[in-house]
Amino acid sequence: MGELRFGVGIYGTARDDLVATVRRTESLGYDTFLLPDHLFTQLSPIPTLATVAELTDTMRIGTWVLCNDFHHPVIVARELATLDALSQGRLDIGLGAGYIRLEFDNAGIAFDPGPERLRRLQDSVVVIKAMFGDDPVTVDTPSYQVRNQIGFPHAVQRPHPPLLLGGGGRTMLTWAAGEADIVSIVPSAAPGGGLRISDFTIEALRRKVGWVRDAAGERFDDLTINIGVWEVIVTDDRRGAAQEWLRKFRRIPGGLWVFDEELTEDDILASPYLAFGTHEQIADHFREVIATTGVTYFTLFPHLIETFAPSLELLNS
Repeated sequence: MGELRFGVGIYGTARDDLVATVRRTESLGYDTFLLPDHLFTQLSPIPTLATVAELTDTMRIGTWVLCNDFHHPVIVARELATLDALSQGRLDIGLGAGYIRLEFDNAGIAFDPGPERLRRLQDSVVVIKAMFGDDPVTVDTPSYQVRNQIGFPHAVQRPHPPLLLGGGGRTMLTWAAGEADIVSIVPSAAPGGGLRISDFTIEALRRKVGWVRDAAGERFDDLTINIGVWEVIVTDDRRGAAQEWLRKFRRIPGGLWVFDEELTEDDILASPYLAFGTHEQIADHFREVIATTGVTYFTLFPHLIETFAPSLELLNS
């Protein structure tokens, strides 16, 4: 089980906002500053994280996550090794197969079926790991053929910076359990698109951690389990807040969620991805999640940085 960590992800585009957010999150006690990799309105993650590394002394930096089909693994390995060297060994590498079809379509990149995108990601991880070694790399996979390629510059962290992989389905999580240092568990996607609301429950998370444990075997104790925190609401009325959140949640447009199961207020209150209550109750909620699931690394979305800060102080004390 990894050490207790809290990361924050941002989507901003202005330098002044970035500088202020980095300095504020470090002062509040967050451990990792993360950037996603989308082709919408956000700063490019690699150069931005290099700037973040210069602005902070203690926070780790990371990608959450790079979309594999946007990058060739030889090139991205060089970029990541450079970032680890410039940050003096504070990089976490998050990689994913991509899931937003519109990004691919707008950029003219083929959005292949999930199994094909996963296979390319698996092949990419083979190449990237090899590129962090000392010897010239020759790799022949179905997706990438690399011949006598040197891996340079050398990363500070050996054998490579911690690798984060994850997903919501058993196939992805089973593979991540054998390859990653950090396994990130998310709600799974429905066949027709959208994420399953049934996977928001604590029972679903425990089941998925069980898949990771079974697949990882002896290395499970060395893994860090990560989840994202979608909402934190500070209130004296936990149940009323959960009721209202569930009503609003059902009205979210765009088909992001599939209501494949009817959830109760108790399901929402126990969800590891949500927290309602006073700061003391919120801290107790996450202590319960940690104790019953083994999750020790939580990533918060940008709008929660200030709201969660007093609970973070309690959890870090």
